[in-house]
Amino acid sequence: MKKILTVVALALLILSGCSKSSSTKTITVGLECDYAPFNWTQVDKSETAVALAGAAGAGYCDGYDITVAKAIAKGLNRTLVVKKISWEGLVPALTNNDIDMIVAGMTDTAERRNAVNFTDAYYASNMVLIVRKDSTYAKATSLADFAKARVIAQKSTFHDGLIDQITNVIHNTPLTSFPLLVNSVVSKDSDAMVSELPVAQSIVTSNSQLQIIEFAAGKGFATSAEDTTVSVALRKADTQLQTDINAILAKITAETRTQWMTEALSRQPESN
Repeated sequence: MKKILTVVALALLILSGCSKSSSTKTITVGLECDYAPFNWTQVDKSETAVALAGAAGAGYCDGYDITVAKAIAKGLNRTLVVKKISWEGLVPALTNNDIDMIVAGMTDTAERRNAVNFTDAYYASNMVLIVRKDSTYAKATSLADFAKARVIAQKSTFHDGLIDQITNVIHNTPLTSFPLLVNSVVSKDSDAMVSELPVAQSIVTSNSQLQIIEFAAGKGFATSAEDTTVSVALRKADTQLQTDINAILAKITAETRTQWMTEALSRQPESN
């Protein structure tokens, strides 16, 4: 009888241990934590940031990608672990099982699909122009209205390449940051700047003299999905995880995604 009780007790202990393990199961995300507002590294703890784990575990990572990763972890009922990995090392880390997913502003391309699978997009850009409210372009409704306008965009981005879609545009020299772009428009050195809609919404909120020019279908910039969407990267074998994450992403409304981006922009460190 004592032996039976011992076996039962041992079985209960094992079951208890299994229950505890499943309730604390983790999912590890990799990202470079250096691509604000999607992701950045910060020294101080905050309500939205997540402590870094692994070899590069000094500090915290925050940003739009972290917000999305936390929503995924919550939907999966797992604890989120964040690893800071260089951009070039992200796919190898995923395929080597060092991380479970990449949420790093990564675009789903045919080349990358040779190595990994992608979920549905979790962010899609809508390209707009920002102008001064007192500008002659304030009532513009199409790119054609910006003929002979001085338009500017951020250096080394696909935004800058979009400017030449405007017929007879004056393509101003690109600048390195959005604050510099905003200053260029405010100071009347440029008539308009190229921006993604969520970023533009944040900008005009803190600059009352500026406004957004949105375009109806066929009247604005021609862009491809490769230019304007980002997705979660997963291992080829993790098809069930892909299905589960797609279900979670499907419940996140466009309004919520815009809000998350605006909030990320508002709290990102100035150095980013």
